[in-house]
Amino acid sequence: MNTLGKGCGLGCLIFVLIYLSFGVLVLIERDNDVKSSPSSIQKRKEKSFQSELTEEDKQYLDNSLSTGETPYSQYYGNNYKCPYDQCSGINVTAPQGSDIVVIIKRGSQKGKVVAHGYIRSGASYQFDLPDGTYQTFFYYGRGWSPNKVMKDGIKGGFLQDEIFSKDNPQKIFRGVLSYILQLQRNGNFQTKESNAAEAF
Repeated sequence: MNTLGKGCGLGCLIFVLIYLSFGVLVLIERDNDVKSSPSSIQKRKEKSFQSELTEEDKQYLDNSLSTGETPYSQYYGNNYKCPYDQCSGINVTAPQGSDIVVIIKRGSQKGKVVAHGYIRSGASYQFDLPDGTYQTFFYYGRGWSPNKVMKDGIKGGFLQDEIFSKDNPQKIFRGVLSYILQLQRNGNFQTKESNAAEAF
C-alpha cells in the first residue's frame, strides 16, 4: 500500500478521476437505456408487483372504464345535470398515458362530493355545476379494479401507477373552468400533491 502510494503520486490520482468520470458516463448511458427500453430491473419490479396481486386482480390490469362513467355513484349519488342550455362547470382533459377519476367537492376538501367521473387517457369530459366554489381532485392510474377498497370501504381503484393531486378551491360564476392535464415539467399550472384521505 505504501509502495504504491510513493511510486504513484499524481499519476494515480489522474487515473482515479478518469475512472470515476467513466463510471458516471456509464451510469448516464444506463439511465438513458432505462428511458428508451425496459431494463431487467424494471421487469423484476413488474414481476414482483404482479406476484403480489390476487388472481382476481390480475384480470383487471388492462381494464378501463368509459369516459363519463361514475364508479362511485352508490356512495356519492348521480352527478348534477344542468337544466339549461348553458351552465357553469368544470371541463377536464386527461393526460396521455394515464386514465383519471375526477372528484369534485363543494367548497374545500372537507366539503361534500358533488360530482365525480372516470376519464380515459387523452379524453375530455365536462361536469355541469351550479355557480359556487369547488375543489377538484385528480386520481391517476392504470388497471381499474371494481374490487379495490379505498377510504371508508369505498370500492373501485387503480392497481398501478396511482397518483393523487388537487387544485386549490376555485370559484365558478357563469363560466367553465378547464383543466388540461399533461405529465410535463414547468407547465403553467401545477396541481398539488394529495392522497386518498383527502380525495374521498
